[in-house]
Amino acid sequence: MDRLRLLFAQARQSFTSLSLPQKILSIGSVVLLAASLVYLAYSINRVDYVPLISDLSETDLASIVNVLKEKKITYKLTGSNAVSVPREKLYETRLLLASQGLPRGSGMGFEIFDQQRLGSTEFVQQINYQRALQGELGRTIAQMEEVQECRVHLTLPEEALFKEDQKPARASVFLKLKPGAKLGVKQLHAVAHLVSSAVKGLDPENVTIMSTDGKVFFRKEGSSDDQFMSPTQLEIKNRLEDDLRTKVESMLARVVGADKVTAQVSVELDFSRLEMAEDIYDPDSAVVRSQQRVLENSQGAASKARGNPDAPINIEGRLLQTDNTQPKSFSRQKETVNYEINRVSRQILRAPGTIKKLSVAVIVDGPYQTQPGPNGGTERVFVGRSPQELRTLEDLVKKAVGFDDARGDQVSVSNVAFAVESESFASVPMENKYLAFLRKHQQLLFNVLLTVLVFVFVVRPFMKRFQRMGQEEESAETPPALPEGASEELIEGPRALPLRDQVTALIQENPLQAAQVIRAWMREEG
Repeated sequence: MDRLRLLFAQARQSFTSLSLPQKILSIGSVVLLAASLVYLAYSINRVDYVPLISDLSETDLASIVNVLKEKKITYKLTGSNAVSVPREKLYETRLLLASQGLPRGSGMGFEIFDQQRLGSTEFVQQINYQRALQGELGRTIAQMEEVQECRVHLTLPEEALFKEDQKPARASVFLKLKPGAKLGVKQLHAVAHLVSSAVKGLDPENVTIMSTDGKVFFRKEGSSDDQFMSPTQLEIKNRLEDDLRTKVESMLARVVGADKVTAQVSVELDFSRLEMAEDIYDPDSAVVRSQQRVLENSQGAASKARGNPDAPINIEGRLLQTDNTQPKSFSRQKETVNYEINRVSRQILRAPGTIKKLSVAVIVDGPYQTQPGPNGGTERVFVGRSPQELRTLEDLVKKAVGFDDARGDQVSVSNVAFAVESESFASVPMENKYLAFLRKHQQLLFNVLLTVLVFVFVVRPFMKRFQRMGQEEESAETPPALPEGASEELIEGPRALPLRDQVTALIQENPLQAAQVIRAWMREEG
């Protein structure tokens, strides 16, 4: 205890003997050391929380918090109804929640029948079944990686007595996708077939899928609402545009360079189905189909009809029988010719997906010329291409995409200087790597640097000072050497006296020797 008091006293004496800048430096070093120790202790004991699950409903959030409290797992609630847990407990907690069916989602599933009340009517049973079916479908669809939240609305008509009076079932699926996520055509069809398979009497074409931004992903094919396209039609449009754009860019890249051309293609398609039958007659191409000719000749006596031919004539008292016949000749000719006119019969069936209009925009870079710069260097100057060269490129693009002026197609080729951002970034690739490394390990590097500074500017000076104090204490406890010729009898008598009294007596007896010792101490302190 006495030694500790002596150390404190020596430290106080040393501090008071320091100059003002040395005192400020010492106090700052002590404060910095204390702050460093506190920060290191906080860093060691700090818990690294990571998000467990976010965007929870109030019911699911309360259920998950209760489970975490029961299992004594530390957690932290953040904005947007999110729960965070320690990093080392993340996967264990996920398995725990999955084993208990959490989160359940915003809708109620078939567990609604676990709380069934006595005396429920058939109407209530039907409504509960519809709610349960909607909730189960919403949970199933929400398990998709791209879907963050899902709600399903069903329209289940009552069963009719006759089949022709039965109304079809309908469904609407409302999706909230994760940021940056996108559903493909196959996934949309899978969702539609999943819903239709789970609902009795529901056809996939009666399922409508839309997103939170009002975009219709899936609807009935052939709907009269032309402002939306079905997923299949949208895929056909995008594929055709990509093919035409790739064709244009690959062709012009052989002419102007690989990275000196960019193109965009917009196609307007007609997905209406047309069936048409027509007959075309050519009057100038008449061909004899059949010909019939009738020739009739007749010869013999012909009678003259005058009165009654059978009445006798009374001449001079005699009756004479008259003969009215005369020689007869008859001829008749009839000819019938049937002509066949050339007829062309065509039945036209126009498949959906024909191009109504085509628009192509192409931007071409360069050329450049190297000219002397202002500081003695060189710089690239954009020159531009001639109008004749641009017209040639435009003709190539028109032939590549199948340009049709009758459709109102448009093709534009422009010559614009491209940005040179890639060159500026390419000149410092290593600097970016170093910056990325520093950002990734900045906390560790800061801790190491802080520890080194504390050791160099705080710990090391104090260690030297305490070591020096110990040496001074040892030298103080050891009596100074006697001058030559002095007898040991001077100090043998008062050896039992206190050290202070001994030193005082020695100074009084040998002032010159004491002054030399004090000067030596002062030189060591300096």
